[in-house]
Amino acid sequence: MAVPAPLGTEDRTARLTLRRPDHWRREDSAQADLRVTGDDVVLTVRSRPSDRTIGEEHTGLLERLPGSVEGLRLIGCDPWTTVGAPARLVEYVRPDEDGDVAGAHLLFVTGRHRVDLTIERPLAGMLRTDDVVFAVLDTVRATEPAPDRPQRELEPLPAAAPAPGLDGPQLGADAVRTLRSLAGRRWNPTLLRSPAGRELIEAGLVGRLGTLPETTQALLGPWEGDAQPVTLEQRLPDGRTTRLQAWSETVVDGTGGPADADDTGAVVRQLPVERVVGLMAGRLGIGPAWTFPFRTGSLRADLLARRTAGEGTAPDLPTALAESDPRLARFWAAPWTVSSLRRPGRPNPVVVVHAEGLGFARVGRTEAGETAFRTDSPANVYRSVVRALLG
Repeated sequence: MAVPAPLGTEDRTARLTLRRPDHWRREDSAQADLRVTGDDVVLTVRSRPSDRTIGEEHTGLLERLPGSVEGLRLIGCDPWTTVGAPARLVEYVRPDEDGDVAGAHLLFVTGRHRVDLTIERPLAGMLRTDDVVFAVLDTVRATEPAPDRPQRELEPLPAAAPAPGLDGPQLGADAVRTLRSLAGRRWNPTLLRSPAGRELIEAGLVGRLGTLPETTQALLGPWEGDAQPVTLEQRLPDGRTTRLQAWSETVVDGTGGPADADDTGAVVRQLPVERVVGLMAGRLGIGPAWTFPFRTGSLRADLLARRTAGEGTAPDLPTALAESDPRLARFWAAPWTVSSLRRPGRPNPVVVVHAEGLGFARVGRTEAGETAFRTDSPANVYRSVVRALLG
């Protein structure tokens, strides 16, 4: 791991030790055992007596967190094995007045105490600070002896939060094209008499005399020039397809019918880019999910292509492969949402499969007739969205 700053300073509390960059500042806090700030990062440690198991404490945390801040989204959770005590790492993103905040919450139990360590930083700096944040987390050690009570089964996880809706005028395909044609140009009065023009007027995007409200002018701004969108295309388990495109803060959300249906139009509106991140995360179904690797790292390219295409009946996994890799067999049998995330200037999209109730897998490169197919954590999928929109 590339660490952008040396972890030279050790901090201690009664329950843990950790190392962090020298230039991070330790602050006095009556509400915490330890508080450290630096590089837009805020690290806080709190502990309290508890004899509950890690599963019980983790379940309680996942139940409380979403209600602690309106709009908070859980983006992942993992067992954490380096503390020397039973531990979980929960990642989340929450709204804030100055922009969304990304948080990593390390929770561990010793049999006598529960310890919570949180590291928060602006979502816009999430990728920039990831290396140092996880380097610090890797140094955390419990100072109390922990009981040797292995938990044979991981606790159940809550379902992902519902995808947020996108309110706005519903436009037909011709109206969307007409609206885009207005970017950087004067309104053509003849368009007032076209069906698409009348649709834009009825939607309030164009005045009845052809004037463009300020909100529409702001909407058109990112369409001036040749800027390309970040695009999330999805094939849902029922065969429907959707396309969500974002030119900076201008979003076009098109929900179609079957794959062979005509374009049915879209909702068009302006959103802060961090809201677009949340919108895409919701569409992907990102939320807490245990991530376990398949025994198999690749599949026959033709077999996987047929499964992801969603055409007709899904092909069966070869019997020998299903028997040798039951985790892959369960994933293969579940309903799939197949998502392609395209970034401007990148020839190949990020292709992710969400198996209902099981988690994510990423479709990789194809070589010699085999396509890489590996499980992926929801937090890592979320980072792909952040990289596409904020990177």
